Amino acid sequence: MISVILYGRNDSYGYNLPKRAVMSINCIAEVLTHPEDEIIFIDCNTPDDAPTFTEAVQDLFTAKARRLLRTLRLRPAMYRKYSKNSPLKALEPLSRNIAIRRSNPANRWVLSTNTDMIFIVRDGCPSLSDLAAGLPDGFYELPRFEVPEALWESLDRTDPGAALSAMRLWGRRLHLNDAVESEKEIRYDGPGDFQLILRDQIFKIDGFNEEMVLGWHVDSNICKRLYLLNGQTSSLLDKVFAYHLDHTRQATFMHTARTRTENDLEKFIWSVDTPFLPEQRDNWGCATEEIEEIISGEDRNRFDKALEALLPGMHEDVSFDIMNSDSFNHGEIYDTTHVFPFLANHLGNLPPAANVGYFGANQELLSLMGRFLQIKDHKGALLTDSSFSDLKPEGGLTTGKLRVIGDSDYYIFDMAMMHFPLVKNPEGIVSVKPSQDVEKFRAALKEAFHLCVYHEKKRLSGGFNQPRKFIFISSQHTWFEEIISHHIGVVLAPYSSHVRHGYLIGAAEPSSISLKAGGAKEVAEFIGRNIRNGDKILAPAWMGLMFPGLVYPHAETVPHDEGIRWSVTETGQDGPAGITGGMKRVFSSGPYTVYSSQQLQAESAPVKDRINGQ
Repeated sequence: MISVILYGRNDSYGYNLPKRAVMSINCIAEVLTHPEDEIIFIDCNTPDDAPTFTEAVQDLFTAKARRLLRTLRLRPAMYRKYSKNSPLKALEPLSRNIAIRRSNPANRWVLSTNTDMIFIVRDGCPSLSDLAAGLPDGFYELPRFEVPEALWESLDRTDPGAALSAMRLWGRRLHLNDAVESEKEIRYDGPGDFQLILRDQIFKIDGFNEEMVLGWHVDSNICKRLYLLNGQTSSLLDKVFAYHLDHTRQATFMHTARTRTENDLEKFIWSVDTPFLPEQRDNWGCATEEIEEIISGEDRNRFDKALEALLPGMHEDVSFDIMNSDSFNHGEIYDTTHVFPFLANHLGNLPPAANVGYFGANQELLSLMGRFLQIKDHKGALLTDSSFSDLKPEGGLTTGKLRVIGDSDYYIFDMAMMHFPLVKNPEGIVSVKPSQDVEKFRAALKEAFHLCVYHEKKRLSGGFNQPRKFIFISSQHTWFEEIISHHIGVVLAPYSSHVRHGYLIGAAEPSSISLKAGGAKEVAEFIGRNIRNGDKILAPAWMGLMFPGLVYPHAETVPHDEGIRWSVTETGQDGPAGITGGMKRVFSSGPYTVYSSQQLQAESAPVKDRINGQ
């Protein structure tokens, strides 16, 4: 009957996200009773090496919520492909469209809502599903009743029955039921928290507008378009109450007047005169892409089950290792079965088609990796460098160094030396027996690492690339530790894990995008030194990555905002005269020129000397 559409990402957006989102999903599940009902959560742009939001909190969902929940994962690479250079980390119209495209066609209704809503069906109707079954065709809205943080935080997120009862009581008893009316097309303020749409109608009007990449008013746009299609926006206020778990106790850039960006009201609402979007008709919702679906409870998605299938178990209650002043390089000798869970921790959330490059000579570890990836139904290749030894990766490929470097999405460097003769020092600590072969192996590992660093620097300099993760096995307290520290921002994981990781120093964080080459970095640094609180920037959309919430991308229509004090243009392009007319040229680098109406700081006085790169 109903496909409920939600979106989000595994971050800390807003206040106490895990509690309100879990409570909301559990409560939504409680009011769905039709056998075809579903809750679709689009996990939008969570970094590749982290689980989806729903996976991270899955133990808190009720059995019913888990049964109804479908998680579709929009990976960062695909997000960049379809986000139209949005400065936002998650896009509402794109996310909702992906879910709608893949929703159950047996359902008559799509409910577009958010992970902070609780719905109370009134007048004794058994469920929202039963109510929806009897509704006439149309488009339905609800006002949202605000619930302060201190109230909803007092509830048990795993007990939706108690939460629903509390809302029924508090609504009137605590004076929460206040409906804020708006324009006739929109009906109520904050319309995006309950939009009940006929599934065939949302397909008919080509989905949500994916040109709305700045946040805000996506819900009002769909209201206006469905109003034009149906001739009215109907209300279900006499049948359902909607409670919003407020989360503005802590500011986010989307809820702060100084930093937020928003889509143009005139362009996307008041001037809209047709329900349809023919320009996106064939491709909305990543129509031709395969979107990854996470099936809750499947053994291949259970990290513990995968490890139990691979590891034999310890023969003794405790094993022992050592790290002291006499044990330098002892890390080259390690227990593979102990190390593997910590390595697998980095492989469990790989993109399905990602290639993993391995430099080292631990056949046992390599076999475990190959089998682990097979259990996870991984489609990418496990590539090993043939120059180290005659390795046989299970389900993988041994090939030349340059192919491993060029084709891999993750790099693994393994210090394992157990295949060489071993000796004990006077303190009884085991290490590798010195030899020319040992030194050749270390030199080869060092060379491979420097080649990967060189390749990664060159790749990132091309701009808009996701940095690759470097994983190091047992580099701690060895000769290799100092070498990698010059190039990689290594996360200092405990010695016992024998696994550390990081990204190239200077690269963007894995959830963002690096600067374009050719003057972009200099422009961003210049504005960063001189921008003031309240200033906004009119610029190419990629600058939103450096100044989240402060950039209006160049477009035909620019919203009226008194805070626009900066404009960045490319050679041969001019900003809108109404905005840039009062600005002066203050800086230039590469193809970019900066204009500003701001009085620059004293330290920027010689700016004229930097015009045209002088």
